[in-house]
Amino acid sequence: MLFSSHWLARYVELPETTDDLAELLTRCGMVVEDMRPQGGGTVFDLDIPSNRVDAMNHYGVAREIATARRVDLRAPEITAEESDPGADELTGVEIEDFDGCPRYAARLIRGVKVAPSPRWLASLIEAIGLRPLNNVADITNFVLWELGHPLHAFDFDRLAEQRIVVRRARDGESLVTLDDVERKLSASDLVIADAQRPVALAGVMGGAESAITDDSVNVLLEGAWFDPASVRATAQRFNLHTDASHRFERSPAHDGMMMALDRAAGLVQELAGGELARGTIDVVGELPEPVTTELRLERLQGLLGIEVAPADVEEILTRLGFSIAAENNGYSVRVPSFRPDVTREEDLIEEVGRHNGYDRLPATLPIVRSVEEPGTPQILGERRLKRCFVAAGCYEAMSSSLSSAAEQTVFVDEIEDLVALGNPISESLSVLRAHLVPGLLGAVAHNLNHRQTALRLFEVGRCFTGPLTDDGVTERCGLAIALTGARRSDHWAEAAAAVDFYDLKGIVERVTRQMAWPKWRWEPGTAPGIDPATAAVLRADAGDDAPVGWAGRISADAAHTFDIDADVWVAEIDIDELIGRPHPTARYLPMSRFPGGVRDVALVLPEDTDYAAVEATTIDAAAAADLPLVGVSLLEIYRGDEIPPGHRGLTLRFTFRAADRTLTAEEIDAGQKNLVEALGETLGARQR
Repeated sequence: MLFSSHWLARYVELPETTDDLAELLTRCGMVVEDMRPQGGGTVFDLDIPSNRVDAMNHYGVAREIATARRVDLRAPEITAEESDPGADELTGVEIEDFDGCPRYAARLIRGVKVAPSPRWLASLIEAIGLRPLNNVADITNFVLWELGHPLHAFDFDRLAEQRIVVRRARDGESLVTLDDVERKLSASDLVIADAQRPVALAGVMGGAESAITDDSVNVLLEGAWFDPASVRATAQRFNLHTDASHRFERSPAHDGMMMALDRAAGLVQELAGGELARGTIDVVGELPEPVTTELRLERLQGLLGIEVAPADVEEILTRLGFSIAAENNGYSVRVPSFRPDVTREEDLIEEVGRHNGYDRLPATLPIVRSVEEPGTPQILGERRLKRCFVAAGCYEAMSSSLSSAAEQTVFVDEIEDLVALGNPISESLSVLRAHLVPGLLGAVAHNLNHRQTALRLFEVGRCFTGPLTDDGVTERCGLAIALTGARRSDHWAEAAAAVDFYDLKGIVERVTRQMAWPKWRWEPGTAPGIDPATAAVLRADAGDDAPVGWAGRISADAAHTFDIDADVWVAEIDIDELIGRPHPTARYLPMSRFPGGVRDVALVLPEDTDYAAVEATTIDAAAAADLPLVGVSLLEIYRGDEIPPGHRGLTLRFTFRAADRTLTAEEIDAGQKNLVEALGETLGARQR
């Protein structure tokens, strides 16, 4: 906002130099963004905080300067002279909507002479970027920028029945505003009307038909207090931002119009002549109760870190317009109506701190806590999970929770599962994500386009599925992985192999073990967006048949959707019930000092027997027989003439080791025999 030094000097003694004034204003919290010479003075461009409606005028800024310099503030001189008859005998004001307009006041001046403004008035408003119009209109602008309360001047003779009605607009009504634009009104718009039609948008802009012209003789001055939300809604609907709406949206003083009307009426008489009807029409509804709060000196010292003398506290607050009464080790402070931003003790302390000088506050180091707060179980679980994936050689990706319907549709069973936004900012961000994989594939495509071909990406985040109900949408925590490219970096002695399903499965199982989560069963299945020949579903090992995730290579259609020309292996798992589980304390046992022994055994099993079942059966049998088995691994899968149809050959390696002795060959052979028999009884395996 622009402020003139010549204008400010009307109310307060200014510092000797412009730089001193600029430094003082900035120190008071009104940062000087720019300043330029103007007519022998200076115009300052100040950054007024949005909640400081009291400082959006020259008198308010002068109050800050006077307080900071501890000098007296000079109030504007009001010279209005009234004469009979009374204003209420000549006009009337009716408020139909007290919620939108709790207070409306008016003054009537008859017999004015509209003419160009004198040079002193025109030069002041020109300095802050306003265009002089005529003496009456310029006076209302002057008072707005002097005292901060917007006023409006009506041509009294152009008001039907010469009275004012404050009401909501009616269906079909319109108004040509001062910018010569016809605006169609709605029932939500608060208007100032005469007996027949709207003549102004309340708190925003006046109407052209009742505006002051060179032929105007009788002037009705309006001062009001409007509901900030109503003014804001109307201004936004019509895309109108005016000096008046900017202030009414921030709730200026509910009694500020009285001084502003008297000031404007006196200036009209001085510059345009005329007779001021006796009295002010003032229609009042329910006004806010005055705000009173306490200020404890102990609390002030605790927040500022310094002791401020009670005399300084009293002087600062009194000069700023607060009414104070001493109480036990503090004050009871009544907040003036022009300071709606002050509602509590901390606000008062800020006022004292500003004008006592922040530069007086001692420089102390902040308290730094070296121990990190523990966080919730979900946060801790997510941190552990991410560390496990990083340890597995993966990189975290973070995609938006908003996605495109086209990308999400590839991986959902029903389109109704998607939650669409009512007012999306773009087509590519039109739905909440139901799956994490589309976001990862977007990252894969980006990297492939930049010649980064070996990728191991993961993401942990929230997913959302519909339909939308009174309870909202279904929200869950998901985990997704995407692999593509070579399994390892190029090596001179070995050709690089591409990642496959088992790399994906291996990472999932490794992380599952590190997180101490229950194992999942991997079974052949189908999933949207996944090549049926490679698709697998994950189920809880506890017997629950509901899938908790899926994995496989993306289908050709999915690759086409994301513009990917490579094999990409993905997995997505619902971990909502697992992410917050407490992580058990790991028990670390020393390695056995004794050598172990291995036995390789070739078995024939039915083709549909999963290796997971072979491994689980072996471990269970070893535990039941108390065998010192420390590992079982798959060495070879064999299919050939020696294998009967519907079967396949598996070569297993059993590793035995005892913690207290060296095993004999007989013990190892007996252990191997026991395990083979258990596999035969449980899975129908036979040794070949």
